[in-house]
Amino acid sequence: MKKKFSGYDLIVVFFLILVALLSIIPFVWSFISSLKTIEYNFQHPLSWIPRPIAFGNYAEVVKKIPFARYTINTLIYAGGKTIIALLLCPLAGHAFARKQFKGKELFFIFVISLMMVPYQVTIIPVFLILKMFPLAGGNNIFGQGGTGLLNTYWGLILPSAVTPLNIFLMRQYFYSIPKSIEEAARIDGASSFRIYWQIALPLAKPALTAVGIFSFQGAWNDFIWPLIVCRTKDMYTLQLGLQVFQDETQSQWPLLMAATILVTLPMLIIFIIFQQYFFKGVSFAGSYR
Repeated sequence: MKKKFSGYDLIVVFFLILVALLSIIPFVWSFISSLKTIEYNFQHPLSWIPRPIAFGNYAEVVKKIPFARYTINTLIYAGGKTIIALLLCPLAGHAFARKQFKGKELFFIFVISLMMVPYQVTIIPVFLILKMFPLAGGNNIFGQGGTGLLNTYWGLILPSAVTPLNIFLMRQYFYSIPKSIEEAARIDGASSFRIYWQIALPLAKPALTAVGIFSFQGAWNDFIWPLIVCRTKDMYTLQLGLQVFQDETQSQWPLLMAATILVTLPMLIIFIIFQQYFFKGVSFAGSYR
């Protein structure tokens, strides 16, 4: 027997469709603007049908900036941050979920409280720590004389590789896994690390996917931190490269929109591929234990 939709269900469906349309309109407008010529865009900024259609804007973007170099830098930044997050955040999450040690709850509350600290508050202290990093970038043992980890990939990756949110997600997901599975493996003689590596981690694929997407997306879309750390253009990421199309005298909106579409597509494809694991992993963060 088919279930009939009530009036409430129809209202919810209509509301969700409306929200989806409102969410996709900016992306559609960006794509249409990327196909306009610069002259036509200034004459008809709100036009939804470009005349003529300028597919050459995408080729112009690749020519105007070292797109390949910026892409490599962004991939190293996002990939390195994601790898470190997937190595360390599950370890911390599993320890908080399964291990018993003195002050565990206090430590976990401290980690959660860090989520309330604004990102802007930590920029200056972290910058100084990187600049005075010992024996790096020409620094001596006391962190003086050079630039430390500034203008390096490590300076981009390390400060934000491990986040309280990712630790929290992993801790909540490990809590959802029945303890009996791990206890049975321990009775069979498995060590703590083997239980973690061969049992807990494979069962936590949805949470690992969520952590990976959060980390990769955060680095891929980051603008402020690369702007602070990167001193030379050969270290620029894609987000910094978008500045080329916008200055104080003139903004080349069609080229900027074309570059934005090229930068956005990889993240959109990744999310579409892994969305089922992402939603499943995030859903377990709603229950506190």
